Amino acid sequence: MTRALRPDAGSRSALAALSIIEEVAAAGPGITALEITHRLRMSRSSAYRLLAVLVESEYLVRTPDLGGFALGRRIDRLVGIPSTPADRLREAVDAVRAEARFGIHLVLHRSTRRPALELFDIDPDFPLSDPARVVAEPECSAIGRIVAADARGERPAFSTQRGILVPGHGCLALPIRSADDSLIAVLAASAPSHRVADTDTLMAFLTPHARAVSLACTTAG
Repeated sequence: MTRALRPDAGSRSALAALSIIEEVAAAGPGITALEITHRLRMSRSSAYRLLAVLVESEYLVRTPDLGGFALGRRIDRLVGIPSTPADRLREAVDAVRAEARFGIHLVLHRSTRRPALELFDIDPDFPLSDPARVVAEPECSAIGRIVAADARGERPAFSTQRGILVPGHGCLALPIRSADDSLIAVLAASAPSHRVADTDTLMAFLTPHARAVSLACTTAG
């Protein structure tokens, strides 16, 4: 009888790392280290060590509030986002910011078991007031409303929100779609409410830039 192979320590660590990646993919952005240890029945020391390695190697990233984890750029191709160079995407977003006097954000969308958002490039000069809430509560932001509408099979040209997260301020979001019309990202502008209310002006400004961001999202290198 052939003796069953027993994985060595290195193999066990690799399998544990894969289990963590799978758990983050299933749960979506924001899952915490403690939640991972509970769900995988893994010791905290092992989980924290592997999480540090996965973040350092860009298989995972920390969420902007530093409270949780999301999938990193090195496994984008495994979960449905085209393997577009991150630098090209950031350059496209920076081009919008160079002409804007308000916050510009890019959020990536992944069609996992639950639609998942990655806060890919948040404006450092006008950061989101509550990133965790934007991810967790779709109806509180224009970004989330685009994603929720897509999940219902709707295709809005844009979505807005005013006064929910910050009194006197709001946001307008545009969907970024792939060649097959799948939602892959959301481009959003955060500004005072009176500017968000003027949707014609904001859309006239954002639409050409959204095309450039779409091209960066859907074409390789």
